[in-house]
Amino acid sequence: MSVVRYSLFVFVQFIVLMGLHGQQAPQISHYMFNNQMFNPASAGFTNSIVASGIHRQQWYGMEGSPQTTIVSIDAPLRIINSGVGLNITNDRIGFFNSTTIQLAYNYQIPFLSGTLGMGIHLGMNNMGLRANWNPREQGDQVLENLEDVSGFLFDVGLGLFYSVTDQYEIGISLGHINQPRFDGRGGSHDIYRQRRVLNLSGNYNFTLDMFPRMNFVPSTLIKTDFTTMQIDLSLIGMFNRQYWGGISYRWGDAIVLLGGLHLQQLPLQIGVAYDIATNWMSRASSIGGGFEIFVRYSFNLTADRIPQSHRNSRFL
Repeated sequence: MSVVRYSLFVFVQFIVLMGLHGQQAPQISHYMFNNQMFNPASAGFTNSIVASGIHRQQWYGMEGSPQTTIVSIDAPLRIINSGVGLNITNDRIGFFNSTTIQLAYNYQIPFLSGTLGMGIHLGMNNMGLRANWNPREQGDQVLENLEDVSGFLFDVGLGLFYSVTDQYEIGISLGHINQPRFDGRGGSHDIYRQRRVLNLSGNYNFTLDMFPRMNFVPSTLIKTDFTTMQIDLSLIGMFNRQYWGGISYRWGDAIVLLGGLHLQQLPLQIGVAYDIATNWMSRASSIGGGFEIFVRYSFNLTADRIPQSHRNSRFL
């Protein structure tokens, strides 16, 4: 049996016999542009209805590598000092296919010199295991006897988000509070279980006198399921509030190059990211890592004003 098939055999055996208990939060390089993906308290913090889409292909060229597509929309409800949002996420990796729909709501109050949002999201996750994903090899009894299973998981998350316009944002959220689980067979072993995930995020906006037409935004996202931790550190700069680029480091995983265009008249943002794997996965991918495409469109709610670019990580 080849090394690849042997590794697959062990992986499937682990899933079927012991269940999967890892961190399942999607890994996104454009996290600084869509806080609502992981923090419901950040929805509706602008004067616009904001729709965005992200497609990510991780470890491109490797069979069964993670593919993630996220469509989001959020809007303010100023009459009741609130914000609402919707996230639709499809995540595929190997045998697993997950589609999640999340509804977010937050209440916003003035706090110190900014605005504090307190939010909750409620979601439904359709989790499936695709037994026919991998070509079978005669003699691999685990693969030959595996059957498709699927189920629905109810999910709850909470968050806090604080924003000082044109200066900085910080947030904290806890996802999968109820730790939804699914065994698919009525047995005692989980096929799938979502562990609680704590997210810490922040960004700061500044300019330098020597570069008056440049706006810089360092940001970070820290995720942990209380067993493992992932840290993203990023720096993005925008020239003339139209062209932007930056670099990000995902601790122990990848260096990410980001770039894009902001058309303020529409207003529309387009971005791309290229992940250069810094671990052994660079050899498994045909391009040494993965790529990501990002699109965002804002429907301005103030009819008598020209659309403006906000100086924060979501609009730079």
